Amino acid sequence: MSDELDVHVNHRPAGKLFRESGEFVFSYSEKANPDAFVSLTMPVRKKDYSHPQLHPVFEMHLPEGYLLSVIKKQFAKLTDTDDFGLLRLLAPNIRGRVEFNPDDHSGETSLSLEKLLHSDNPTLFEELVSRFALRSALSGVQPKVLATLENKATLRLEDYIVKAWGPDYPELALNEYCCMLACQYAGIPVPEFYLSDDESLFIMKRFDLKDSGEALGFEDMCVLQAKQREEKYTGSYEQIAKTIKTFVSAENKKASLEQFFKMMVLNNILQNGDAHLKNFGLVYESIDSIRLAPAYDVVCTTAYIRQDISALTLMGSKKWWPRKHMERFGVQVCDLSAIKARELYEECLRAIATVQLYIADRLSREPAGEKAELLAHLQTLIANNIATSKPARR
Repeated sequence: MSDELDVHVNHRPAGKLFRESGEFVFSYSEKANPDAFVSLTMPVRKKDYSHPQLHPVFEMHLPEGYLLSVIKKQFAKLTDTDDFGLLRLLAPNIRGRVEFNPDDHSGETSLSLEKLLHSDNPTLFEELVSRFALRSALSGVQPKVLATLENKATLRLEDYIVKAWGPDYPELALNEYCCMLACQYAGIPVPEFYLSDDESLFIMKRFDLKDSGEALGFEDMCVLQAKQREEKYTGSYEQIAKTIKTFVSAENKKASLEQFFKMMVLNNILQNGDAHLKNFGLVYESIDSIRLAPAYDVVCTTAYIRQDISALTLMGSKKWWPRKHMERFGVQVCDLSAIKARELYEECLRAIATVQLYIADRLSREPAGEKAELLAHLQTLIANNIATSKPARR
């Protein structure tokens, strides 16, 4: 198989990615327009972009954890499964602003969203993996797959990320559902998301594809900070704020920093120790319209690792900070006024109070077991934060 991939941006040829003499090289086509950039960090130019490892913007498409093991098991005997081999294997099925060898794209295969939400088939997720594994250019170690589903309301075929969970992280779908509800109630942009009836699956619509079919650009913070995926736990939340200030369009900067602050408040309250660089990103229609991506992959990790800590440093430490320190972060790092930081924190408190009502109702009907333990842990976190989060004195 060739160690070369044709790269297209918005369905137009942009350049070639190839491996040569132990290096990965991306070369723009002589006819590439300035808006055909593959990454905000790689503007169109005549000089090649050479890198000792796969460029972060291309590495972003590679699977990790569960999916990686599934794909390697199925294809290791047939082709190389190093980074370039994996990208080449997935390339015909990668859909988005940046695509590879689009002439080789396979046809659509789908089932209904309704079936996923209401199925009682215990092997449904395994069937999804066998059907959609090569379409699932998804990072993260959690069992997940990218599936094309028919939306009964619109009759359109749409892409959804379907996540399951194993014995190491019991009731992870319910965990993520509760945390995403908190983000939604706080007014943070979130993708369309669902919890299956049996609570075995968390289902989230792709946010980088519009209903019209047009693809938005998306780049996570690893890409924007020129880091490989194994470096996703290195760095700080201050650096993420700096990246937002560097790349986000002027008209979107204020709203994006406010959104980032609320995301940080909720990650702190809900003790999300997996809020690493790949779980924040930017979306854009063009170089002139860049904003912070919706919240995604928000879970309470201390439900499983009781002494878990923050994924990145905040104010020089990986710990869970009280309100006054978070508001200081909002003022000093997110460029908020003290009044605005206080208002946004209150929005987050009202959001978790609403989620607390949902959790309390669930707990009142839930027998003892892992599900009740998860809900009780979330309830305790929320209750403690509401009780101790009095506005900081000025």
